[in-house]
Amino acid sequence: MRSLAAAIVVLGVSALTPACSCSNNAGAIDDAGVADDGFDVDAWLYDHDGMFPDGYVTPPPGDGGIVINTDGGAVICYVTPCQGKVYQCGDCLDNDGDGLVDSMDPDCLGACQNNEQGFFGSIPGQNNAPCKADCYWDQDTGSGNDDCYWDHSCDTFEQGPPPATSPELSCTYDPNTHVGGAHVPSGQKDCDYLLHNQSAACTKFCKPLTPNGCDCFGCCENPYDKGHFVYAGSVNAAGQPTCTADPAVLGDATKCKSCTPVVGCQNTCDHCEVCFGGAPLPPDCFGDMAGQTPSTDMAGQPPPPPPQQCPAGQVACGFAGQAPCDPGFYCVTGCCQQAIP
Repeated sequence: MRSLAAAIVVLGVSALTPACSCSNNAGAIDDAGVADDGFDVDAWLYDHDGMFPDGYVTPPPGDGGIVINTDGGAVICYVTPCQGKVYQCGDCLDNDGDGLVDSMDPDCLGACQNNEQGFFGSIPGQNNAPCKADCYWDQDTGSGNDDCYWDHSCDTFEQGPPPATSPELSCTYDPNTHVGGAHVPSGQKDCDYLLHNQSAACTKFCKPLTPNGCDCFGCCENPYDKGHFVYAGSVNAAGQPTCTADPAVLGDATKCKSCTPVVGCQNTCDHCEVCFGGAPLPPDCFGDMAGQTPSTDMAGQPPPPPPQQCPAGQVACGFAGQAPCDPGFYCVTGCCQQAIP
């Protein structure tokens, strides 16, 4: 997928685990009426030019990229906005101290994520309308910019107390929940209709931002337990985010809570695609390389094709030897996804 934020390329390293790593408008109000806490990227780059934090060096002239020295080698990172704001997963910093920056970190699923410690967006304005949901992968709650409509009260997993098992707190399953949406035909039960039908505008805007294995509303297939879907925005009873890329956490129903995917706007993960959660690709996806991906040509021959599959027109990313995503794109589950301007 053409990526939606910071692009990273590894220089001189032999292997890289694929993972998923916003301009100006500081203090902007999103369409839910909440101020964001992203920062002004132009001012940040100006203030930090030549004096980056530990591990940084001055950007290459005219390129706009930042060279970062990591334990795995040098990488080039491009600060990438999400709807005019820069958040943790697009700021070219290792915010959680795990040695993985932005799209190299499997907990980062796009530039519209202010959290490198898990899948919860942590952006003021995201999911702030109880139970109601629009595109999970942008920076706001409010269907005005995407025409996506869903309600967690439509999910059969919303069984009320105890909250440890419900995808979103305070929601209770009701198949007759009124969701709304101008495209919902009169006389249709909203839940059943919207489970299978989302508008063309929703699909056009949100589906390209959606990681492989997820729907537009944050319900994603556990790559280690096919057929089991978990809510990326899961929180505990205190409202603290709990779902991360750790395989043990993904399999813990009290931390990554079960959910029903909205098939009307779903990006399934095929056999040789990098999936939500960053599970390793099957060995046969690497052809004759026995699971290895070379970073240089072999005996003067062109390198083998990338091990992962991407939709037509989208550039593969995240493995050693693969070029970085262009500025303005972000490596989302192994494919470069265009950022939201």
